[in-house]
Amino acid sequence: MLLYIGITFWVFIILIIGLRPDSVLVAESWPNHPDKKIARTNERILEVFVYSTFLFLWFLTAFRSYRIGNDTMTYLYYFDVYTRGLDLSRTFEIGYQYLNYFIGKRTTDHHIFLIIIATMIYSGVILYVRKYSKNVAVSLCLFFCYFFSSFTSMFRQGIAMVIVLFGYQMLKEGKKIIAALMFLLAITFHTTALVCFLLFLNAEVLKKKRFVFGFTAFCAILSRTEFLNDVVERILPRYVHYFDSRYASTGWLAVTYSLMVYVIWYMLINRSINPGDKADRIVATNLTMLLIFAAFGYSVNLFTRAGEYFLLIAVTEIPNMLYRGKVKHYRLWLFGLCTMLLIMFIVTLIYRPGWNHIYPYEFWSKYDVF
Repeated sequence: MLLYIGITFWVFIILIIGLRPDSVLVAESWPNHPDKKIARTNERILEVFVYSTFLFLWFLTAFRSYRIGNDTMTYLYYFDVYTRGLDLSRTFEIGYQYLNYFIGKRTTDHHIFLIIIATMIYSGVILYVRKYSKNVAVSLCLFFCYFFSSFTSMFRQGIAMVIVLFGYQMLKEGKKIIAALMFLLAITFHTTALVCFLLFLNAEVLKKKRFVFGFTAFCAILSRTEFLNDVVERILPRYVHYFDSRYASTGWLAVTYSLMVYVIWYMLINRSINPGDKADRIVATNLTMLLIFAAFGYSVNLFTRAGEYFLLIAVTEIPNMLYRGKVKHYRLWLFGLCTMLLIMFIVTLIYRPGWNHIYPYEFWSKYDVF
């Protein structure tokens, strides 16, 4: 536990440094460097802290024991299966099977496999944050709170989420065909990436708070009916078993907490959105979908997992939109909400250690018997 408390405190320190007053100059000059020398120097120092922390998180993910992460053992088992050839009767998507087969032709070492998967996911996230975030410290904090633990269990979806990140950027730049192709590629790694096509619905109505909150409440009510079960059975039949599993209708407290935080993020960012800007409307769509899928989560956690595509996008969009300065005391808002998320990360480890099985941490050992 001391390891995670130490990391959390370190990320908190980076957050404080990242929210310093001259961070406004960095954001205003983005993607270029600020003219003021002290701001440029502080920016470089902060980047060293941020990216060294990202690398440390990658190290913990890549060099973990197979006992860390809910699904690590399952994915290692299927790695052995797919190294011998593709099996279309299996539930895993064809893109992920090909990746396993390709890796298996070069190594059958389970630890090397974990390192490769972790590297694919983290390199994509780090590259995206470095290139598109106006405040990398805030993005690091949000990533750590929301995704560090879950990326020890997400193999297929983690890769799909990284692909969706760059597809989303293509969509914002108006390159719709490339974005659609990237979303289709993501589906070959995790079928739930299908939900990302909803990002094409960049209607102006999604900026209207009353409509969004009303529809979110309607979705929460709908999640208590059989409607979602019927929809999933028709569109994604491979996931319909979730509705009869032990995960059905559980975790309502966590869903409620997440939904409340997402509502706050939406209200803050909504003030910074320009309805006449197509890219801004896509940002609004992303946040709306995050709310809707969180509300659907009252039925089964399949929907909260699907909503994490939109959440990973928000890791960069939250600081980007708030640093436009249209929200009063936006740095204080970021400090308060991020601090709360850091505290909840530790609270979750203490009271819900089974959610991702990252505590107590164990390194990979050659003496482990899988």
